[in-house]
Amino acid sequence: MPSQGYIRFPTIHQDQIVFVSEDDLWLVTSEGGRAERLTAGMGRITSPRFSPDGQALAFVGREEGPSEVFSMPAQGGLERRLTYQAASSCEVLGWSPAGDEILYGSNAAQMNGRFKVIYAVTTQGGLPRQLPFGAANAISYGPQGGVVLGRNIGEPAHWKRYRGGTVGYLWCDQDGSGSFQRLLRLDGNIANPCWVGARIYFLSDHEGVGNVYSCTPAGEDIRRHTEHNDFYARNLSTDGERLVYHAGADLYLLDPGSQDARRLDVDLPSTRTQRNRKFVSASHYLDSYALHPQGHMVALTTRGKAFSLGNWEGPVIQYGRLDGARYRLLEWLNDGKRLVAISDASEREALLVFTPEDATEKTYDDIEFGRAVGLHVSPTDDRVAITNHRNELIVADLEAGTARVLDRSNHARIQGVAWSPDGNWLAYGFARTSQTTAIKLCNLESGETHYVTEPVLHDTSPAFDPEGKYLYFLGYRTFNPVYDNLHFDLSFPRGVRPYLITLQRDLRSPFIPEPKAPGEKDKDKDKDKDKQQSASNGEEESSQKNGEDREEADASKKPDPITIELEGITSRVIPFPVAEGRYEAIRGIKGKALFLSFPIEGAISIPGIDPRDTRAKGHIDSYEFENNKSEGLIDGVSDFDLARDARTLIYRSHHRLRVLKAGDKAPKGESSERPGREGGWLDLGRVKVSVQPAAEWKQMFAEAWRLQREQFWAADMSGIDWDAIYAQYAPLVERVSSRAELSDLLWELQGELGTSHAYEGGGEYRSGPHYRQGFLGVDWTYDAENERYRIANIVRGDPSDNKATSPLNAPGLNVSESDAVLAINGQRVSRERTPDELLVNQAGNEIQLIIEGAGSTETRVITVKALTEEQTARYRDWVESNRQRVHTLSENKVGYIHIPDMGPRGYAEFHRSYLTEYDYPALLVDVRWNGGGHVSGLLLEKLARRRLGYDFPRWGQPDPYPSESPRGPMVALTNEQAGSDGDIFSHSFKLMQLGPLIGKRTWGGVIGIHPRHALVDGTVTTQ
Repeated sequence: MPSQGYIRFPTIHQDQIVFVSEDDLWLVTSEGGRAERLTAGMGRITSPRFSPDGQALAFVGREEGPSEVFSMPAQGGLERRLTYQAASSCEVLGWSPAGDEILYGSNAAQMNGRFKVIYAVTTQGGLPRQLPFGAANAISYGPQGGVVLGRNIGEPAHWKRYRGGTVGYLWCDQDGSGSFQRLLRLDGNIANPCWVGARIYFLSDHEGVGNVYSCTPAGEDIRRHTEHNDFYARNLSTDGERLVYHAGADLYLLDPGSQDARRLDVDLPSTRTQRNRKFVSASHYLDSYALHPQGHMVALTTRGKAFSLGNWEGPVIQYGRLDGARYRLLEWLNDGKRLVAISDASEREALLVFTPEDATEKTYDDIEFGRAVGLHVSPTDDRVAITNHRNELIVADLEAGTARVLDRSNHARIQGVAWSPDGNWLAYGFARTSQTTAIKLCNLESGETHYVTEPVLHDTSPAFDPEGKYLYFLGYRTFNPVYDNLHFDLSFPRGVRPYLITLQRDLRSPFIPEPKAPGEKDKDKDKDKDKQQSASNGEEESSQKNGEDREEADASKKPDPITIELEGITSRVIPFPVAEGRYEAIRGIKGKALFLSFPIEGAISIPGIDPRDTRAKGHIDSYEFENNKSEGLIDGVSDFDLARDARTLIYRSHHRLRVLKAGDKAPKGESSERPGREGGWLDLGRVKVSVQPAAEWKQMFAEAWRLQREQFWAADMSGIDWDAIYAQYAPLVERVSSRAELSDLLWELQGELGTSHAYEGGGEYRSGPHYRQGFLGVDWTYDAENERYRIANIVRGDPSDNKATSPLNAPGLNVSESDAVLAINGQRVSRERTPDELLVNQAGNEIQLIIEGAGSTETRVITVKALTEEQTARYRDWVESNRQRVHTLSENKVGYIHIPDMGPRGYAEFHRSYLTEYDYPALLVDVRWNGGGHVSGLLLEKLARRRLGYDFPRWGQPDPYPSESPRGPMVALTNEQAGSDGDIFSHSFKLMQLGPLIGKRTWGGVIGIHPRHALVDGTVTTQ
């Protein structure tokens, strides 16, 4: 049976309509009916547009990776790539009236990714030219040379009812005179202007829902042409006579003559291949992992599916449904046979127990906990501790089928949970205030809770000594400041140490050695070694006879109760005699404690460094109590855990898992890096992960909806009937046939919340080639008379940073503007074959250029290394140009600072400028194009320093006090592209009366997010 399809991006010419579905182009008549597929590539296609004569199509394709402009015959045929700019934003907008150029909006060659302009490229390719309209990303031509432009044109359906600074708006030149006037001032978000006859049609949601409207070129006589009250009308386009758009995955045709907008029934004769079953990498989508209580097996979840396998041999067992449900936080119960997990198979998250012996499962639907973020199994019985998004600690009794809330913080989530070896106590990190976290103990029998630490700041990540003598934790208690190397400041980049609490009052500090006679220590060690060897031999024999009997015997053994004396326990906190660091975890094994820590690293991704470099950089150290010695054990660690008997360790290193004897050093050598018992690495290729995309997409959609329901910032969902929204959008999942369509659906679903920061990103898309574009950091011009590509501008950027400047600025090359590039890597350039085309797949490579000097015929050969991106260099040029202009116009009386965002990069850029500009008599702080973040308070604090006086050295100039305080008045400059924390900075600058704020209304999105929940394929939706 033909599919209705998920229809998007329609375009029309007379009685033919082309649209996108399944990431491909389809052709159907204006009466609807059976559609014909025009493309079948690997890359996603968007924004097709018919040429004025209907003979050709232009569209954005991704067949070689980046989003670029392609063209092809309208009835089907070979595609041709026309642009080579590798911009992060590219959208075909239409054609020139003569049909000889394709117009597209792009941020190519701009200093900021949100600065979009309109380019034109001929149907034969060649050098694109920027149209002289400034910032714009929509265009439509009318009669007598009239032009209507759109600025800030986005996708209103992705943030419905948005009214902030970046709402779309129109400018109109009615007669082609070059004089533009603002068209309309509606209280809504405008998109997709289309000039048809004597009227301009557009989309707007100023009456609540996105519909089609029109007005005269003077902005008068506004009329509404559609009556959608559920789904937004989207992506309006025209051939100058009729209009098409889509809404709710359906195709609509609007005839201005009849004022009739009708839905077209479309059938797609498609096998919907992107919904076919596939197998994916278990390691790439690895989520959780847990060792068997005896350490010889691993349970793991990957891509939302639950598996168990022997460490290095044996079959791989899958649990639960094959498709359509997600399993998380899989753990072994103590009998070593059953497993417990979190499942959403029952349309909300619930506890689930798998019994492999008879392939059955039991769901605990009566135990409600919202979104589980941690699951911890009791070491003695069938009880589990659950931490959730509501800051609760819950214990569920699987045998009784009941649960109770043990504790709840009013400030933050529970930070770390540990069971005592006897199963009678729970230790956990509890946010006592918004500023402090303490370790608490809960007695499971009585339900009483007790603080066992008095934190300085945060005490987290508790873990019990397996012998029941100590409780370990990590304490944020060490204030050992480090002087900054660039400005007058100090910070605490480490600050954390491991600590222990003695659980009985008569226990002495294990860090104070006790006197022993010569040889006594070795004798004790020999005894322990003999015991361990005997136990090991016994275990091997028992395992050989009947491993299952040993598991049952171990599971039936009840450890002796431990004694915890609560009186005075907060004063029995002792630091480990190890250096402070950035510790993330602590665990106890017999006679030792293990720590996971990470090195100090910069917070900025350095341009040119492979972003796929996700090497694990943590390392595990041990502290041995017997000899009071610490030593490094394992490098390259992401995180780790222990088997319940604390004798076996498993750690993750990015996408790999390794199992070792707890406390031992990791084996070294080439053979130790291969999967197998010798090196300890698990072969996750044994785990065959089957995915049915249709079932997975349905589960992902439901989970994304639940995440918003449970964690949206306002309990009333901002007045939205969220259940009704689910009922409205869920049927569309059946029409989704590609991952890109699911992304679009999730964006529109979350857009109903009418709020900022409701994002969707990441995930697994159909893979295809990706040829990374190389850049030379230049602007080109074509010399038609001499048939040469000449260098119009060399981006200077920062010549001291080879990632932030054109490689042509390198010493000794002596390349100048107006020089010509005749060939790249031995291939001649031509009018149609641009230098950029010859730089495809050359990012980061050394390339050879043949240079011809300006005004001469002499040539020379040079070798340079192509950039991987050039926006960094262009941004630096823009900032320095602004600074020089401010200095010149003010006669060096005003300093200039630009802050590109409020993240680590913005923090760095602020100080790069501030530390040289703050002592000017006045200061201009530019936050235009600020992408937001979280450091605005730190920057405002520095700008708010009031200069009180000076230090007068005998030699040199006076230094201000406080240090680095601004000298004089300040003014801030902002625009509509300053958003999120850029919004906050702009408004706070006024509230703090630091100076005037000049510019335009900002973005208007200050509902924050904490993106910490990934869907099964790695997609992140934000709440």
